[in-house]
Amino acid sequence: MTAAALVERARATPFGNDPELIDLIDRSLAAARDPEDLGHLHLARALAVQGNGNASMSASSARAAVPHLLAIGDVGSAAYASAVAAVWLDQARDAATAIDCAVDALMMLADVELGAIEAVRASLAMCGFFSRLSAFDLAINLGERAFEGALELDGVPIDPVAFTVGYVAAEGAHVAESEEARARRLPMARRAADWLLEHGTNDVSRVVSGGGLDGEVQLAAGEDVSALQLDDAVALYDQAAPDLVAWHQLVRGTIAARNGDPSSAVELLDAAEPGLRASGDHHCLVRALQERAAARSALRDHEGAYADAVELADFTRRWQLDHATQFAAQIARRVDLTKSTSQWRSTAEQLAHDADWDPTTGVRSRRWFDEFLNLRTHDDGPLSFLVVDLDRFKLVNDTYGHTAADAVLRRVGTVLSEEAGPECDVARFGGDEFVIVFHHADAAAVAQVGEGIRWRVAATEWGDIAEGLDLTISGGIAHGRRSAALDVFAVADSALLEAKRSGRNNVAVGGDAVGAS
Repeated sequence: MTAAALVERARATPFGNDPELIDLIDRSLAAARDPEDLGHLHLARALAVQGNGNASMSASSARAAVPHLLAIGDVGSAAYASAVAAVWLDQARDAATAIDCAVDALMMLADVELGAIEAVRASLAMCGFFSRLSAFDLAINLGERAFEGALELDGVPIDPVAFTVGYVAAEGAHVAESEEARARRLPMARRAADWLLEHGTNDVSRVVSGGGLDGEVQLAAGEDVSALQLDDAVALYDQAAPDLVAWHQLVRGTIAARNGDPSSAVELLDAAEPGLRASGDHHCLVRALQERAAARSALRDHEGAYADAVELADFTRRWQLDHATQFAAQIARRVDLTKSTSQWRSTAEQLAHDADWDPTTGVRSRRWFDEFLNLRTHDDGPLSFLVVDLDRFKLVNDTYGHTAADAVLRRVGTVLSEEAGPECDVARFGGDEFVIVFHHADAAAVAQVGEGIRWRVAATEWGDIAEGLDLTISGGIAHGRRSAALDVFAVADSALLEAKRSGRNNVAVGGDAVGAS
């Protein structure tokens, strides 16, 4: 059997569970000398062993294939091998090497024709990889490339390509922090859902994948889902992959919650949870916990709702906030070293920039502030924090809607930046909580800025955003040494709570300087 034939056999073997095939590939590798044979055999082995639970082994074989494939000019296959290596290395928690492989794959894809089959496979693998890192715009761009390429090729199953890019685009729309981002991501999700509903090759593809994705699109777009029925898919669950079933149960559970049926929502989300955990689908697991906490609260199961909320907070802090942005910065550095003029450099640099800036308000992000708090520096000069929180902001969301709330947050971010001045850093710490970092400012100057912000917000006319809207802020100030930044911030946060307790529209100063010598 030729090396190319072994690749196709390995690709067609579900979950790489054929010991006979692995043995055949190993014996062929031992005898091979030609770069073409070596490249395809290493790739075949990577695919053949993927079901043994050792992602590092699959990644090692895929990486070994790359130089041989490049040597014979098969850039498309090399891109695919590098892409799947990145996916497996990510599973093996080798983040730095995974990023190296991912960027290598991106570079190679720039030189491969859209309709090449390996470009389709590589683009699809990269779509999944970057979606796991929450780099949704890049992931959707790659997924759309895979979809367009698949449409040009005869004999390529388009259904899994359409579902993957549609799912990624819908998930990106769900978590979008601005209407602009949501509007940018939804069209590809709609296109994929429509294709599956009309052209899916079987009932699972049309009813489960296409119908569920159509529901995702309507949910992400905020449309009325009261008439949406997805229960016909249940009869097909035993024919569908477990990951697909778990995701579809999440969609049905979310729709039940939107339609005022929290009991069914909890039942469906309970059923979905084990599959979502097993699949490593962190985005969907976060959504499931959020939806179930709200549904349990509606059923007055406050203990269950609290348990979900605690797990969600812990999980989000460990994964969603830092995981993606850490890799984005690595992409930018790697691209800069590898190919500074590449078309991918601007994309990667934008990802790294976006990681440090909040898209809604234009001020620094929570990730930036967390990194600042944990920064180790020889500078132990004075440091002050002013923590600011909008009073009763939940009423703005509930009364005027998210669009008005986002407009308020943007204006507050502008006010804070203008009042603090260019020598300070302003960051959005939470939903409506901001923090201003004063580098080497004295206590009197910080107090003056705090009072200026409080007065300006209270005096601002908000009617152009929503008629009848009136806002105030509360703040907490603390001073200390840079080496004790975490403690200084904790004191400022406590001072904010004291300002809230004392009647709001107030700025309080916390205790003595923290860490003072």
